[in-house]
Amino acid sequence: MSIDQVKVEVNTAQGILDKIVPGKVKVKAEYDSERRCHILIGEYDTYWKDNYHEFESKSTWTESMDRFYSDCKLFVGFFKQRAKYMNASIEEQRSFKGHPATF
Repeated sequence: MSIDQVKVEVNTAQGILDKIVPGKVKVKAEYDSERRCHILIGEYDTYWKDNYHEFESKSTWTESMDRFYSDCKLFVGFFKQRAKYMNASIEEQRSFKGHPATF
């Protein structure tokens, strides 16, 4: 995949995610020399708590842009499935005990 195609995929995914989860995901791509392909990366904040602490951290979701890659639909689908959770308030996210896809 050419660098121009990679840029198009990053911009396409970012545009879709800006509508689904506005301002919540930063999309980029990096080249993985071991796999010899670009990796589409979505970075987002996560909030959760256990019995003693509250946590905020950065999480990522990735997809290899290898010979099996066709478009960013699968990558975007991960965030689409979790959109209600990601768009909820930090307090709602921290108090939710289930899987983000079931929010």
